Amino acid sequence: MGYRFQFDRTNCLNCGVCMDVCPVQALDMSRTSTAPIEAGPEALTWSGRPASGKPWMMEFPVQVGECIGCQICAAECPTNVIAIEALPATEVLALASAQGPIIHAPATETGWVALSAYTRESLKAEHTDPWGSLLRWRSTRRTEPWQSWRSWMAPGEARLTAPCQEACPVGTDAGLYVALVAEGRYADALAVAAEYNPFPSICGRVCTAPCEAACRRGVLDEPIAIRELKRFAADHGMEGYPRPPRPSQRRPERVAIVGAGPTGLSAAYQLARSGYGVTVFEALPVAGGMMAVGIPEYRLPKRVLQAEIERILALGVELRLNTAMGRDFTFDDLERDGFDAVLLATGATKAQRLGIPGEALEGVWPATVFLKKVNLGEPVALSGDALVVGGGSTAMDAARSAWRAGARSVRVLYRRTREDMPAQPEEVRAAEHEGVVIEPLVAPIEVLGSKGWMTAVRCVRLAVTGRGADGRAVVAPIPDSAFAIEASALMVAVGEAPDPSILPQGSSVQVAEWGGFVVDAETLVTSRAGVFAAGDVATGPRSVIEGVAQGQRAAWAIDRYLRKLPAARYLAPWRLEPSRFATQAVRIDLANRRRAETPLASVGEDDRAEARMREVALGLDEASAVAEAARCLRCDATAACPVVEVQRRVSA
Repeated sequence: MGYRFQFDRTNCLNCGVCMDVCPVQALDMSRTSTAPIEAGPEALTWSGRPASGKPWMMEFPVQVGECIGCQICAAECPTNVIAIEALPATEVLALASAQGPIIHAPATETGWVALSAYTRESLKAEHTDPWGSLLRWRSTRRTEPWQSWRSWMAPGEARLTAPCQEACPVGTDAGLYVALVAEGRYADALAVAAEYNPFPSICGRVCTAPCEAACRRGVLDEPIAIRELKRFAADHGMEGYPRPPRPSQRRPERVAIVGAGPTGLSAAYQLARSGYGVTVFEALPVAGGMMAVGIPEYRLPKRVLQAEIERILALGVELRLNTAMGRDFTFDDLERDGFDAVLLATGATKAQRLGIPGEALEGVWPATVFLKKVNLGEPVALSGDALVVGGGSTAMDAARSAWRAGARSVRVLYRRTREDMPAQPEEVRAAEHEGVVIEPLVAPIEVLGSKGWMTAVRCVRLAVTGRGADGRAVVAPIPDSAFAIEASALMVAVGEAPDPSILPQGSSVQVAEWGGFVVDAETLVTSRAGVFAAGDVATGPRSVIEGVAQGQRAAWAIDRYLRKLPAARYLAPWRLEPSRFATQAVRIDLANRRRAETPLASVGEDDRAEARMREVALGLDEASAVAEAARCLRCDATAACPVVEVQRRVSA
């Protein structure tokens, strides 16, 4: 396994930048086999030999070593002509021979040196800054293909980040905390994971893991199990959580946050660490939003959620439960109580309907309502067969909870293909592990019933007719394919929407047609001065990690508002001290290695009641976690690390 360097010769400048910046010295420049353009009577000579006799002029880049796929050469190429592709597992790449070394010409008496003296650098024995001590070099992302090489980077300019970090809505430096796990530095790993995210333990269990979808290791074999490693760091490095601000860092301004879900608590986390007084108002008897009432205990234990919330409260955040806007307080009340800013983070709690006949029959549940009752400990008992409509995380949670509530069998109906399901593969795997049957390309068209209770669901089979712009299947009903499935319960998990009815009369907060609050795209401020909105109530239903990112942005916007700073484009601050986690050497293993898989607890028919409480995904043990972390290609570090070693051991 490995990567192949490719480039377009037509537009190559022969400048050697790719050779200079390669952290593993995998590239060299080929030399011309003919006399250079400067050859002639007055050509530069050394050792008494004419220049025309030395084929030293750089021509094209050649691959002379193992490429690690870091893409730095592609990012720095002035003409944007470089591409890196993964090799098939069976292919062995033939490498070119190193072309150098070639000695620089001696200085001339006049001080003038021919251009050729600057184009004869060979592959270096050690990787150093291309400009030596003259200027500090750091690779950066070119935002436009026409931009030239930017190695003379201005202070404070964004550095080249790894794909996993770019994909994370919160901007977590996943590569760094994965590397720290590999080194056994679990508290440091947690410090990195918790810098912007107050829920590393939770996201280590339920995150949609967009970082893994972007992981470059997945091109070689399988993506790094980044989510599982975050959970491992949180479970084994508890002392890495942030501390409360010092008294001297406290600010006089106070912020009210309405909603204690991922967005509200994330904003409270950041604002409290910045020294603001924060009070969170929650209508439910528990904090956590859908993390508490939408995600079952067996996937997210209540002790884990409560521990994360307690750490946020320990920063100085006040929490008021059973306190609803419109019922217990208004905006005017908050102003009278001395709050200087308000954040609305009430989520999307209104379940979407299927819009088919019979949906009002008893036995048809909005999946979120069913999960809320289960998670709040209310008595919910099912019998007979249960159906779930949908293909996301909520659908998987409802299906597994329906089995635990007594359903004889559970089937999930999804209108597209199995590959199009939004649920994570791990969630689908766990559901099938417990006996849930997935039925793709099936859609309900009517709920059948008798005496007010549902008895069956009439469905139609679908066929794929193409692919949409988002890559998902476009489907159409198959003629004469209707059939009925007997069932006593149907869980509808096809989406949620915000509920604007929580706003008090005369609030002056503008509501969009789809039910969410209208906010400024950059500042997240609503039509009422000093009132902000973020999370699902402003964007529509999103994942936990996207809710955390919205809370982070809201905290940034509120901080600027309270400090009377002008509106600006959001830029996440960087609090961590780089020297604390400095990387002096990176070792990269390109051998084909299997991804670590989290073991699942067995669940039998005779222990359904106990299974409601027991966590199914058991997490990685220490040896597995360290080995998995060692698979990382360190895309985050190779751009700046002085020593990068590449290994290709026999596959294990």
